[in-house]
Amino acid sequence: MSTQRPIDSGNQIPDRNFDDIAARFSKTIYDTPKGQLRLAALRQDFADLDIPLQQCEVLDLGGGQGQFALELARQGANIHLCDISAAMLSLAQHSFATANLPLKSACCPLQTAAAVFPGQFDVVVNHAVLEWLEQPYDALETICHFVKEDGWLSLMFYNLHGHQWRQLMNGRTHAPEGSNDRLRREGNAPQHPLDPIKIMDELRANGFEILRWRGIRCIHDHMHQKIRERIGQPSVNQADLEFGLQDPYRLLGRYIHVVAKRAIP
Repeated sequence: MSTQRPIDSGNQIPDRNFDDIAARFSKTIYDTPKGQLRLAALRQDFADLDIPLQQCEVLDLGGGQGQFALELARQGANIHLCDISAAMLSLAQHSFATANLPLKSACCPLQTAAAVFPGQFDVVVNHAVLEWLEQPYDALETICHFVKEDGWLSLMFYNLHGHQWRQLMNGRTHAPEGSNDRLRREGNAPQHPLDPIKIMDELRANGFEILRWRGIRCIHDHMHQKIRERIGQPSVNQADLEFGLQDPYRLLGRYIHVVAKRAIP
């Protein structure tokens, strides 16, 4: 069963809304090798750290179509999910209904999610959201407040270093720190790539211990397509999962995944 509780957030939050490209997201991201690699990295991190999921309360802020949230639900978690895009949220609701799994959902930005999902949660998930927000560090502080003492935070964001390295390899010797306005309006190029060191410093300042961080697509995105085809996607994925946990390679990942735990005072 899925329940949706819309909130009128007004026009004061100019963050990217994916209503216009929700249908193509599954084809351009989730049904591609790079999307499958992203999910494999997330699964590995949750499994390696033995994050408890049975009967735990999970809040997915900006959960989109709910692909990873659905996997957590299948492991026994109770899922609360919000997204600013009604179209994306509808796809998540359909997936949960098809799997006959409960979902508590709300169409709202994460900045107002506390009005719908009060209190704190065992696990808070925020994947590929911060880079689309006009005030990502303000949002990060909001996200931290949702994590209960001794609770877990799974944070994934678009990596500034991976973005700039890709720009340099494409001949842009003055690598921009963000995408241009046209790409942001028309595509899925994030406007605000984030510095992982700064993000982790902010998490520590908010009382979190960093248990693991990795680069995602630190090999895949920098390997020529013909070479990927020659050696096969499983070999590419294996290398990416291995080197994504090692310096200096993880700093070149297209995305960074941080798993942190909130300290008990």
